[in-house]
Amino acid sequence: MSYGHFSDDGKEYIVTRPDTPRPWINYLTNGRYCALCSQTGGGHSFFETSGYNRVTREYPQLVVLQDRPGRYVFLRDAETGDYWSANWQPVCDKFDSFEAHHGIGYTSIMSSSHGIDSCITYYVPPRDDVEVWMISLKNSSDKPREIQAFPYVKWDLANFAYSAVESSFASLFNEVSVEDHTIFVSTRFWNITSGTTGNPNTRWDKWAFMTSTAPIEAYDCLDEEFMGMYRSLANPIAIEEGQLRNSCGNGREIMASFQHRFSLQPGEEVKFIILVGVAYRMEDAFHLRDRYDDWGEAERGLVELDRHWDSYLSRTQVATPSREFDLSVNTWNKYQAWVTSRWSRMDSYYVAGSSIIGFRDSWQDMLAILPNDVEWARERVVYMLEHQFPDGSCLHNWDPLTNIGVKTGHSDDPMWLVLGVLEYLKESGDLMFLDEAIRYYDGGSETVRQHIVRALDYTLAHMSDRGLPLIMAADWNDGLDYVGRQGRGESSMVAGHLAWMLREVASLLWFVGSDALAQKYVEARDHLVRNINQYLWDGEWYIRGTRDDGEAFGSSRNIEGRIYINSQSWMVLGSAASRNRAIRCMDSVKKHLDTPYGPALFLPAYREPDPKLGIITRFAPGTKENGTIFCHPTAWVIMAECILGRGDQAWEYWKQVSFVHRGAEPDVYKVEPYVYCEYVHGPDSGYFGQGEFSWMTGTAAWMWRVCMDWILGVRAELRGLLIDPCIPSEWDGFKVNRHFRKCNYEIEVENPDHVSQGVRAIFVDGECHTSHLLPLFPPGETHQVKVVMGEPTGGVEVVAELTVERIST
Repeated sequence: MSYGHFSDDGKEYIVTRPDTPRPWINYLTNGRYCALCSQTGGGHSFFETSGYNRVTREYPQLVVLQDRPGRYVFLRDAETGDYWSANWQPVCDKFDSFEAHHGIGYTSIMSSSHGIDSCITYYVPPRDDVEVWMISLKNSSDKPREIQAFPYVKWDLANFAYSAVESSFASLFNEVSVEDHTIFVSTRFWNITSGTTGNPNTRWDKWAFMTSTAPIEAYDCLDEEFMGMYRSLANPIAIEEGQLRNSCGNGREIMASFQHRFSLQPGEEVKFIILVGVAYRMEDAFHLRDRYDDWGEAERGLVELDRHWDSYLSRTQVATPSREFDLSVNTWNKYQAWVTSRWSRMDSYYVAGSSIIGFRDSWQDMLAILPNDVEWARERVVYMLEHQFPDGSCLHNWDPLTNIGVKTGHSDDPMWLVLGVLEYLKESGDLMFLDEAIRYYDGGSETVRQHIVRALDYTLAHMSDRGLPLIMAADWNDGLDYVGRQGRGESSMVAGHLAWMLREVASLLWFVGSDALAQKYVEARDHLVRNINQYLWDGEWYIRGTRDDGEAFGSSRNIEGRIYINSQSWMVLGSAASRNRAIRCMDSVKKHLDTPYGPALFLPAYREPDPKLGIITRFAPGTKENGTIFCHPTAWVIMAECILGRGDQAWEYWKQVSFVHRGAEPDVYKVEPYVYCEYVHGPDSGYFGQGEFSWMTGTAAWMWRVCMDWILGVRAELRGLLIDPCIPSEWDGFKVNRHFRKCNYEIEVENPDHVSQGVRAIFVDGECHTSHLLPLFPPGETHQVKVVMGEPTGGVEVVAELTVERIST
């Protein structure tokens, strides 16, 4: 690949040239402090919330094209006046060599230019809210050198939306203080919504700071003094002249830079550390500075970071015949899912400065964390339940700092609550959690069991005259925002989701002895499934829904948007389709929606806006939700194909959207080849195949879970760990190390007959086992499981969890 490659152990992506087709970034975060860092050190930082606690600057209109500003180290030869940047950006001078290593939680940039070898490693420690820059400079020439170094950041304090729109006014409140070799900055005006009326009248309760372990000759904090008039970051006047002015910049546009000077003999190397962070008090910043006051301490912090991530990543490991699959499941997909679970859709290079997290997004993001950190997932489940109302409805999104959000009436929100709680119960086995009291958003509390019941009953109370769920404000596809404004439009995706959740909750209630309530939901599901197949079946596939005027969309009768992907996959996920119809509708997905880059969300794209459908028709054809390859629902298609036992087709879809696979065409795909993007331009776009909106996507969580639960077929159920692989028939087998309910299961699967699905025999610790469900063991034990795939011979019981998931005729 012309721009980079994975390291041999797969834990780094090594960028071999700085001018990638798009900025290829990393998230350096401990879940509180977050630094977005590109292959050239570009990016910005925030603390806790991107909207209200910004630290360094982002220019949304320029960041994707220019990847500026960032965390830079300017270098200058004090004798010749030549200057460059160790990052390549922003001077963009020619380099003798360049590599950037994106690792798990850190990024290192190594370059050689003007006879100086440089290395910068950026990371955010697990326990401290600061970004550490470990900088080394080595004289690789054959003569003594006088080298100046100028670390640089551009501040953007507290309020992103405010400063982005009114930056010249917002800067009037900036204040700067230089104390004990440390630059402190804050703002006297914090435009935070606290639920009170009137104009904001609060100062930011934090200080952003920058400090260095190297001797400081001078500093600058005022943009104008550092940059100079009619110049840019490519040629700041202070760097050109080699002299900072000790400017402060109170009430002005501010940045931070130190001036260092090093005398280097041939082969000599100097190392120093820059800290950029946030603290509630100046004294706290000094404590952090003292903690990382030498190179050894910074190295120990990096070791601590490595241990933190090794502990997390090692909890579930696989070994398959596909290195591409292993790279994804073991490391990069898992890492991306962790990042999205902490930051939802709050901030990226493409969506800047949001202060909200989404209800549906966060429930789904949590799914990939469950097998690897069930304690954190439990805390997340409780937190999410606290944003439900007593009638079963939910906030759609909110700001985590103020806890203020909006209730939009999206029809899918309550269903994600039900799914998330059920998955937690399956993973943990903690059925006592059902009886724990959790408060509602607007007061009062009930048990978790009642939260589930309220969510289901809310959806059942919002049905059309035909007994199908109303779409209301929209469903998972926010672009369908005018389908149900008058309260009559229907959603087939929510219908499939509801059918699934009714089945799952009924199984749970039977399991815990609530038979009468379970029977109520069984009867409701039977009625729903009849209505789905009576009103939504279109002959070869299911329609996507109906508008307020009763007209179907996603139908063979439509010219545009004839077939939608989600109304097919979710009927299979919810077992709402008979096997015959399930196969026909999924075959229609293959026939009408498949592209070289994965199945499209729907096709053809809408050429003209349709006010009766909504904003989905206003996006340019082949862009965003209008006829693109949306990677998130591709995971549901893979799951549906596994339910049908079609492992080869599931594998084909996985490979089509795999970031490793797509990364082989970097000038087409453009975005990072080590994480999923939200969507790929569809066939109606002039940029067909190009990825957009990388990192912050629900694809990460769902794709990881689908790979583990459905392709490898090792998934949690209430009664234990279930074995039901659905793999490509070419595989000889695979291995999984799965941590489940405080035990380790070392699973080896053999596929001598090269089938896609079917289990002939299971052995646990050498003894023949007669169920797809593995036995439960005392905490702390490790057990060996051998699985032989093939046509079932009757030796392995087909348990209830399989019979309700696999579609019968």
